[in-house]
Amino acid sequence: ARKQVQSGRRFSQSYEDPTAAAKGAVLDRRYARNGDYLGAVENTQKWQDTQESVLLELNEVVRNIDRDYSTTVMNDPQGKVGRDAYAANLRELQRSMINTLNVKYGDAFVMAGNDGLNAPFTFEDGVVKYRGLDVDDPENQEALDKMAKEASYIDLGFGMTFENGEVVSSSAFDSALPGINVVGYGKTDGKYSNNLIVLAGQMAEVLEADEFDSEAYSELWEHFRERGETVSDQFAKLGAKTQLLEATKERLTKEKDNIYEQYKSTIGIEEEEAITNYSWAQYAYNVALKIGTSIIGPSLLDFMN
Repeated sequence: ARKQVQSGRRFSQSYEDPTAAAKGAVLDRRYARNGDYLGAVENTQKWQDTQESVLLELNEVVRNIDRDYSTTVMNDPQGKVGRDAYAANLRELQRSMINTLNVKYGDAFVMAGNDGLNAPFTFEDGVVKYRGLDVDDPENQEALDKMAKEASYIDLGFGMTFENGEVVSSSAFDSALPGINVVGYGKTDGKYSNNLIVLAGQMAEVLEADEFDSEAYSELWEHFRERGETVSDQFAKLGAKTQLLEATKERLTKEKDNIYEQYKSTIGIEEEEAITNYSWAQYAYNVALKIGTSIIGPSLLDFMN
């Protein structure tokens, strides 16, 4: 009875109730697996929170350039001096975007696709590289296309399955968000870069020129605005993933409660019942001792060594 109170189980050994013990073992495994899935969901949510922070910062930079570096720059009354100041700011914003995209969660870079151990973006001599590849070089187009489609699957209880050695995408959760999808790569019509970081640098170059080409700057700014929509697109995709994670966590939490109730009804004992049984057994034991003491009185032998 004391063991029932301490353990919350109706029995201690499987032979006492083999059927219930077998069912309890199955429920034990389900409960442990459910805990693993819940832990994975919570960790993935934190991972996505970091990705969301990156997108928020990038979106703020894009909006800043869209708002403050348009007609205001072209009509700056300070002329060359004013344009140089704007160009310097754009250079700083370039570096800011690089630093934002190289953020880590734990020991892994969140915007690096499948290569979380190395910083995804580098910026040297005006050249932006993603995992060592120039984002504007046509020869890297195929490789960058492949990197942009990278996935990092996590088993969250969707019934992960494989086909031809590859994970079936619908059976697992993809936590990857390649940074190249956010800021873009390649060129449009072989003229304008599709990369937001490169575009900011090209806008700065036009502003730094001795002869300011307002038409060229206007075209670059318009293209930057168009390409800036990619950040919003990634926000929408990340939002859909976040909703899926929240729904999955809710489902797993309910499943956890259901498994616990099944386990309790199969193996467990109600706390009130266990305490009542223990109290009754203790009472009966004490009564038996008292009766025994009253029947068998002390004799001389009880006091002898």
